[in-house]
Amino acid sequence: MPVYASLNSFNAGELSPKMLGRIDVSQYSKGCRTLRNFLVTPYGAAERRPGTKYICNAKYSNKKIRLIRFVFSSTVSYVCEFGDHYIRFIKDGSPVIYNNAVLEILSPYGQNDLAQIQFVQSADVMTLVHPNYPPYELKRTAVNYFTMTEKSYLYPPMLDPNLNDSILITPSATSGSGITLTSTANIFTSGNVGGYFQLIHTRKNNEISKDFKADGTAGNLAVFGYWTFTTHGTWTGTLTIQRSFDNGSTWYDYRTYSSANDSNVSTSGEEEEEGVRYRLKMDDYAQSSTGTLKLCRCLFVNADFVTTGVVKITAYTDAQHVSGTVIRKLGSTDATHEWNEGAWSSRRGFPRTIAFYEERMMFGGTSYRPQTVWGSKTNAWNNFLLGDKDDAGLDYTLAGDTVNTITWMCQHTALVIGTEDSEWTLSASDANSALTPSNFRARRQSVYGSSGIAALMVGDVILFVQRGGRKVREFVYAWEKDGYTSPDMTILADHITKSGIVETALQQLPDSILWCVLGDGSAAALTYERDQEVIGWHKHITDGNILSCCVIPNGDEDQVYFAVERNGNRMIEVMSSRQTSSVQDSFFVDSGKVFTGSNMSVLSGLNHLNGKTVKILADGAVQRDKVVTNGSVTLDFPANKAAVGLPFESLLSPMPIELELQNGQSVLRKKSVSELRLRVYNSVGGKVKVGGDSWQKIISRDVLEDYMDSAITPKDDVITLNMIGGHETSTAIEISQSEPLPFNLTSIVATYDVVEK
Repeated sequence: MPVYASLNSFNAGELSPKMLGRIDVSQYSKGCRTLRNFLVTPYGAAERRPGTKYICNAKYSNKKIRLIRFVFSSTVSYVCEFGDHYIRFIKDGSPVIYNNAVLEILSPYGQNDLAQIQFVQSADVMTLVHPNYPPYELKRTAVNYFTMTEKSYLYPPMLDPNLNDSILITPSATSGSGITLTSTANIFTSGNVGGYFQLIHTRKNNEISKDFKADGTAGNLAVFGYWTFTTHGTWTGTLTIQRSFDNGSTWYDYRTYSSANDSNVSTSGEEEEEGVRYRLKMDDYAQSSTGTLKLCRCLFVNADFVTTGVVKITAYTDAQHVSGTVIRKLGSTDATHEWNEGAWSSRRGFPRTIAFYEERMMFGGTSYRPQTVWGSKTNAWNNFLLGDKDDAGLDYTLAGDTVNTITWMCQHTALVIGTEDSEWTLSASDANSALTPSNFRARRQSVYGSSGIAALMVGDVILFVQRGGRKVREFVYAWEKDGYTSPDMTILADHITKSGIVETALQQLPDSILWCVLGDGSAAALTYERDQEVIGWHKHITDGNILSCCVIPNGDEDQVYFAVERNGNRMIEVMSSRQTSSVQDSFFVDSGKVFTGSNMSVLSGLNHLNGKTVKILADGAVQRDKVVTNGSVTLDFPANKAAVGLPFESLLSPMPIELELQNGQSVLRKKSVSELRLRVYNSVGGKVKVGGDSWQKIISRDVLEDYMDSAITPKDDVITLNMIGGHETSTAIEISQSEPLPFNLTSIVATYDVVEK
């Protein structure tokens, strides 16, 4: 009984073998049992993925590397090659050259540290975090030049204050480097080096008192916080409160008051900036001839009468003595029991994740405080001073059932936080308010647990990798529960990430694709268009092991970069553009190069492929395979443009077609395919087979069918093929392309013969 069946879309991607026969699932008819080196498009078509162009070798052939994007704008971006204590840079598909050499700067991270780096970027500054290192800043300080320095602070995060009044710390000086801190107890360890200590001293002088009897100035007081100012007496003149922001070198008028024997002042204010000094200034003074107190008696009082100083520890002597550099002036050399240890150090650990949220820089998850989030002051990303003001720094610890480390944070309508056992949101108590020290709410939204891979914002949802590295989940708001849910994006393709996800990168143009580097050296990609209900996985394999991946913007098509280990070398490559105008411009080889010239016969510069058999597309024609010898190959026919590189096979096999027939379903009934109609576009070559059939050409390239000496025009057509095969219970259609040519498939119509019994 002949039956006609059509497959009009492949955008459900590769489905799990467990889905065979599940025709009751809507994605079944749009899915594939194999989708290798094809890209799923939101429109339903499957496009052969472009090849990768070789850029350069990594610095070391036997050490780990990781690619990290540095994006200043949509038109200025770099790929950073992070390696064993170094960083190199790639721009516009080539290594960055500075002073006639490849630009390379020092990095604190060893090769085994690279996987745990997380980062955020604002303009020319990228801030990086790692659980074993203090935060660092990678800065572009000039065109094609970068520096890497440890992040500095106006006020660093601190732990809770000392509560034991018998433990005192005495500084040897109030400013400068090389000062000594001496403790009355064994509180220091070598792990404090690089960290901070805060010392608080009661300030002995917290006021300016002056009887003005003539013009002049009075006071030079550091002021922070709440202050009051009053005058008494009968006087004539202009009295000004002045401020200095450079330790008294330059003074600016702040508030001015005048009297003509008829007024006095009683006012107050609050100084929000640190390091500001105040003084009083009298002008045009005239003594009064009346009144009891014939002068201007002034009293300026800073009610915040303590001085908070900070010391960065630079050397460890013993448990009671360390040395350091003052980064915030101390109030005295007296002993004080009011001190705090810095929150981050080798002893306490460093934050493992970072995000921006509501103009604050947020850090989270140290070894000592694994569930704590620290937030900077608003628009002051180096100041973590806590306080009651709305813009003050934040310090909040998630109250979970168990202690689980924060593994990632991502900015959304709330700050979304992933921990090892659950997912949280941190925000103000209502959507119309800002997060402040007195207005915050933390809510646990799901309990799947997250891996240490940074989550990515895709449209208006967040994609994150679940603990274990096998599942990608979607963190999305659900109106029906007035909260967030985390559905599994791999539920229908659980096999595709079997070896575990080790890294992710997001391509947004021309289609939204999440690229995942897998533990087996391959890549899995998820085409994700939630509005169109497109969630399709596809697998990508090359001759070598994919080590790392990153994506940078490049006009209307984002560029996908890979670090790949091939033939004992580690190489950096970029995926070619999907948008080509002709077969001559096609690039469907891996680790390849494009050569242009006039009547070229010998192509050199292929040393990275020595000993490898390569495919050649020359002037749009496929020439015979060659083995690279001494970095060169010789063409069969001279050409003006040639693409040379490693072959890869693109393979598509849709789920077995199962239909509802008049006498029941076709599932598990024997059937055969007598005819196939394939709708293709911009395609050349390709082959197909059904079940035990031998391969058949889809689009024949020329009469000789072994190589071409001239280009062929790609087809946009329906190709009809007669198939010969026996009856089977599960007839597999397989479509393959391994030549360096494009192949894109939109639909399949199959003529089936189903056995009645």
